[in-house]
Amino acid sequence: MTDKYIEDQGGHRVHYTVNCLNRGPLKPVVLLHGFTENVFVWDSLSRYLCEKGYCVICVDLAGHGKTDSVGSTHGMGLQALIVRSVFEAEGIRKAVVIGHSMGGYVACEFAARYPELLLGLGLFHSSAQADTEESKQNRQRMVDLIEAGKTYFIGDSTPDLFAPGMAERYPEALEALVASAKSMDPMAVAAAQRGMMERQNRLEIYSLPIPFLFIVGKLDSRANLPQMLVQASMPQRSHLLLLPVGHMGMFEAPKATESFVAGYLDGVDWE
Repeated sequence: MTDKYIEDQGGHRVHYTVNCLNRGPLKPVVLLHGFTENVFVWDSLSRYLCEKGYCVICVDLAGHGKTDSVGSTHGMGLQALIVRSVFEAEGIRKAVVIGHSMGGYVACEFAARYPELLLGLGLFHSSAQADTEESKQNRQRMVDLIEAGKTYFIGDSTPDLFAPGMAERYPEALEALVASAKSMDPMAVAAAQRGMMERQNRLEIYSLPIPFLFIVGKLDSRANLPQMLVQASMPQRSHLLLLPVGHMGMFEAPKATESFVAGYLDGVDWE
């Protein structure tokens, strides 16, 4: 795996990793992490897909990991531009983009803006719908606390991302996720919340003639299960994995998610 850095159009540093054995035709897969995460959440999946012959690019989104924070709001359009800058730097003509949680929101925005760059799109515990009013209010409360200088709580809700009572089964993952959240600039945390709060409904992307992947946790407190099943039925070509997990399938069910993603990728019409 190789660490790389580029500058986006605004001169901000963007960090990403490339895991590629260069066997045969290039099959690029771009993975986008979730809120307060960074590229480390994809370590296992990236290695697995690389061994299967895919070229895996994992991007640190704005204000996360080693990518610079950009202003007071990290909107989905800004994040999509960061992803596009990585496409350009790597000379990627088309790829499959898969996003976890917030990364899925970015993937949906990328699909809406740059459909010609996609061979497939995956939502890993994510959705193409905009925030509900309740979700917006919850995000605003976090922003208000951060602006008031109260940042002690960042990372404290991480155990809730796992299925109820299951977080203690994944101590290394939990420790890394909490550390990632607490290491972030609180203003970048607030900027990400504003960006998610302001994002648009992107259900129209399901009309794109590409295969879609959905990984959904039955015990995901962040997801509306009936709504996600409806979304999974909307594309012409849809691959759905429904698991008895929470919001962190890559840690709660790594073998199941890895084999499912690989099977989905096998069916992509690589050019």
